[in-house]
Amino acid sequence: MANMLAHAVLLGWPVVTLVLFRRLSPAVAVSVAIVAGYLLLPLKPTFNFPMMPPIGKEEILGLSLLLAAFITVDQKTFTLRGWLPQQKLIWTCAILFVLVPLGTVLTNGDRVIRTAGSVQTGLTLYDVASMLSDLLMIVIPFVVARRYLAAPAAHRMVLTVLCVAALLYTIPTLWEVRMSPQLNSDIYGFFPHDWRQHIRDGGFRPLVFLRHGLLLGMFLSLGVLAAAALWRISLKGRGATIRTAMATLFLLATLVLSKNLGATLIALIGLATILLLPARRWLLIAALISTTVLTYPVLRSAGLVPTDKVVSVLSGIAGSGRILSLEFRLRNEDILLERANEKPLFGWGRWGRARVYVDGRDITTTDGTWIITYGEGGLLGYLAVFGLLALPPILLAFKRGPALEPASAALALLLAVNLIDLLPNSGLSPVTWMLAGALAGRLEWRPSAATAHGPEIAAAGGRVPRMPYARSFDTVRGGGAPSLRRDHP
Repeated sequence: MANMLAHAVLLGWPVVTLVLFRRLSPAVAVSVAIVAGYLLLPLKPTFNFPMMPPIGKEEILGLSLLLAAFITVDQKTFTLRGWLPQQKLIWTCAILFVLVPLGTVLTNGDRVIRTAGSVQTGLTLYDVASMLSDLLMIVIPFVVARRYLAAPAAHRMVLTVLCVAALLYTIPTLWEVRMSPQLNSDIYGFFPHDWRQHIRDGGFRPLVFLRHGLLLGMFLSLGVLAAAALWRISLKGRGATIRTAMATLFLLATLVLSKNLGATLIALIGLATILLLPARRWLLIAALISTTVLTYPVLRSAGLVPTDKVVSVLSGIAGSGRILSLEFRLRNEDILLERANEKPLFGWGRWGRARVYVDGRDITTTDGTWIITYGEGGLLGYLAVFGLLALPPILLAFKRGPALEPASAALALLLAVNLIDLLPNSGLSPVTWMLAGALAGRLEWRPSAATAHGPEIAAAGGRVPRMPYARSFDTVRGGGAPSLRRDHP
């Protein structure tokens, strides 16, 4: 059970977010608020208010962002249109995002017999409001990131924040590698998952304050790739190159020690891409991965995903326990996919309706975000969610004009490797939405438009403000140390 500190941290987070927006530049405030909130906020408790969905970690993180953004925005330049996506395909996904819950409810009025003596009644109009409010809560980081993190300089800032946050998070991570994953219990009073799943290879898989150790592994993987991208981008300065190279190697070593084989393999593939290929190829590979993930339900249903070959290749790398776990997941996906294809457009909805029951017994386990989304929302629901996530790298790859900046291409690659993880695992996080939102904003960004940093660009006469954070990217005039403080009215 969550202790009083956990309650206080969650209830105090809106104040922390507002202080960040007041004291830091918008791009820094948004990226720090999302990453720090994801890494530090407790999963419990959840607050139940009348006529509202349960409010927990991700809801408080999102609502705090939205509240701080609206409080600090310049009311003279505020327009609702500036907060809505203008790119047609992204806008279509946003419309689907809102309408699919209604279609799901209208096509799921029938009862479902779950377990012995348990019958799930048909969905009602109340479920439309519940599903829609939950979806809107989780997508807030996308909306805010699209508004404030669209500029190339902001993308460099996001890479820096991810790298620094990952480096700081290695301290509790390595402590749990040595002492066992108990920080969440010691500080917040509860353990967020099954302890047995965090005993690996004679040691421990850390999780710190996240829901599962797999999520920590994915975040460290993003940290490795962010550091490697900064390494490539900052080759002009020898000191910066040495620092980012050391950061990359240290984060990679920590990732290996965290006993996350899947995240480690993903990091190694991404690392080879960043170090061996030019930035333009990063974007093309990100677009290819994103296209595969976006069409994955169709590919999987048509038998075009070589699951047997994947298991065969990994059997030479991973231990028998991990291979058995992978085979178990794939068998469950086959069962759940067959069930989901019975209602391919709008899915089965929530409350376990998409699961499979035999003789009153639930025989399925849901792991991957993709199968959960497809089972609950059908193909249209899948396109709504994964369209917002996967389309930005694809559209940027085909965007006409000057070549995309290396920082933006790196951000696309980070998002793509995160999308890979959503196939076997349920690791969709605010950081994922932040990356997608930043790239969606880049699709619409113009040097003279006030989209990347809100009213600050307009106030600067159309100039993109310098990002006062990493000396590796922007030389500070006068030789002074870079500042995180707001440098605008």
